[in-house]
Amino acid sequence: MELKNQPVARMIYAASESCADLLYATGFFVPDPFWYVRDNQGITHIILSALEVDRGRRTARVDQVHEWPAILERYQRRHPEQVNPDERLVIAFFLSELHIDRVCVPADFPLSVADFLRAREIELVVIEDFFWPERQYKRVDEVAEVSEALRLTGQAMAVAIDMIASAVIGKDGYLYGQDKVLTSERVRGEIHAFLVRHEAVPQRTIVAGGRQGADPHEVGTGPLPAHQPIILDIFPRMLRSGYWGDMTRTVCRGEPSDRCQRAWQAVKESQEVAFAHIRAGVDGKAVHSAVTDYLTQAGFATGRSASGLQEGFFHGTGHGLGLEIHELPRISWRSMPLASGHLVTVEPGLYYPDMGGVRIEDVVLVEEQGCRNLTDVPKIFIV
Repeated sequence: MELKNQPVARMIYAASESCADLLYATGFFVPDPFWYVRDNQGITHIILSALEVDRGRRTARVDQVHEWPAILERYQRRHPEQVNPDERLVIAFFLSELHIDRVCVPADFPLSVADFLRAREIELVVIEDFFWPERQYKRVDEVAEVSEALRLTGQAMAVAIDMIASAVIGKDGYLYGQDKVLTSERVRGEIHAFLVRHEAVPQRTIVAGGRQGADPHEVGTGPLPAHQPIILDIFPRMLRSGYWGDMTRTVCRGEPSDRCQRAWQAVKESQEVAFAHIRAGVDGKAVHSAVTDYLTQAGFATGRSASGLQEGFFHGTGHGLGLEIHELPRISWRSMPLASGHLVTVEPGLYYPDMGGVRIEDVVLVEEQGCRNLTDVPKIFIV
């Protein structure tokens, strides 16, 4: 889908292992930056080093794979005085071979390259939002890839919950397993070991117990407390496909306070409120407002504590998931309509410095008449 007045030609210069737009366009993992060009006829090209070119010809989803030395040789035949030309000169030459003088680039295109090409009268049109608008609408095969990532994430979650559920409560109020104190680091290590063994790349997995959980992105350190909530947030990237899983559960080993139990129940019910609202055509802001209102009416206010810390529900309800862990659309206080084919997390939470945190997160597929939950891990607080 082309937006009005945009050229057909598109160009990316990045490493596809870290650039979702480039991975989406090529299906080809490369750790170093390389050039992708879609020309004015819609033919797609990539330029690779000798190290990557044979693999690229076997596996990249593009029309033409070029070897960098071959383009360099053509350039030097035209400019024999250039012994070691700047790579930017050579790419400008390649664009001229394709009769491209106006091309779309993503918002994070390298500034030095952009300035260089513009100085040579190549017009760069910066795309601020979706570089590939169709990327937000997940194909059937993409839904299957995310579902596989979620299946593995759920198995890793079971590893963590089993460790906590089987722990012994010590007289000091901490959890013990195998006669050793059970720490955030130990649980996180077992989660990561499981994921790596199954060809997934773990990131900053959250195992945050007690008051540490009051900070939504605190990964957690030290001994895990009994009788208090423990947030488990696992979000691995699948090594083969590049798609992400994302899941959060909050559990407690022991006897939590009545306030903690009410907070967990309110979060679980607010997630159901979100599920009931999500469908194609609904504004994500309306979904977020419904969740916020429900939690407030349940007696959990959002604001600042006496010491000035944030408390209550102060982050968005969800975000897009796919080749990036956080991608559009968002379900938050900003207006953003949902559409059929969107994959979004639904992750309400409550956080209080004197209590800790509670968060529950599933991933749903937005459909015309509602949403389909792709996460099937049970939600149990006391384990």
